[in-house]
Amino acid sequence: MTSTEQPEILAEIDGAIGRITINRPGKRNAMTLEMWRCLGQILEGWKSDSTIRVVILAGTGDKSFCAGNDIKEYATIRATAEQRVTYDVVTTHTYNLLKTFPRPTIARITGYCVGGGMELALLCDLQIAAASASFAVTPARLGIGYKLEDVELLLENISPKHARELLYTADKFMAETAERWGLISRAVPDDRLDDEITVLATKIASNAPLTVEALKVTIAEGTADKPDRARCAELVKLCDASDDRIEGQTAFAEKREPVFHKT
Repeated sequence: MTSTEQPEILAEIDGAIGRITINRPGKRNAMTLEMWRCLGQILEGWKSDSTIRVVILAGTGDKSFCAGNDIKEYATIRATAEQRVTYDVVTTHTYNLLKTFPRPTIARITGYCVGGGMELALLCDLQIAAASASFAVTPARLGIGYKLEDVELLLENISPKHARELLYTADKFMAETAERWGLISRAVPDDRLDDEITVLATKIASNAPLTVEALKVTIAEGTADKPDRARCAELVKLCDASDDRIEGQTAFAEKREPVFHKT
């Protein structure tokens, strides 16, 4: 097990599983600009580490996954148009790193999941939430604009009707509703959350990494306006030509668990 630590972002690699924890429980894990920058640096470093097969993103404690951006910080670092551009460059870069991370990502959600925090969760491939978790997007309550990219992210997950209710009201919705809308992958009993996520992450990490990475790309291309079919076909060829494909088929025939090496 290896780990790195910043005051408000924790990062740990445990075997094939990378764990990132937003560690600011006294502020409901609200993100500062420096925290966004630190998260981006971790993802940048991890994306080339093929030993990491799945990443879990969580918030410290059970009261909040992430309450979004630290609004109190806005008065000093988003007061001018120039500052807002700088802020958006940093956050957008980190958003893109998380969304395009080459291996599967899982958001572990407890408590409040609000605004930028919900965007963080939606940027992950899967969202597993405690039944007591709650969700909201509140620009209408703060009098701030909501970028098209953020609306598009929301619409990738839920219908326009549900997005309108979420955004127009700025109300809080519980995990049961979030699951019904498609905002999260699933809601589970609070006392089962970690067990469910461990089983899920372990199962993903044990599968053929070349295939899983290829699937992540292909799913993204499948939802694009103009999918790169040639790229997807090439990824299929790489999987079919791999030693892991032989291992998978041999293990199936021998009725044993496969051991994949990404070769």
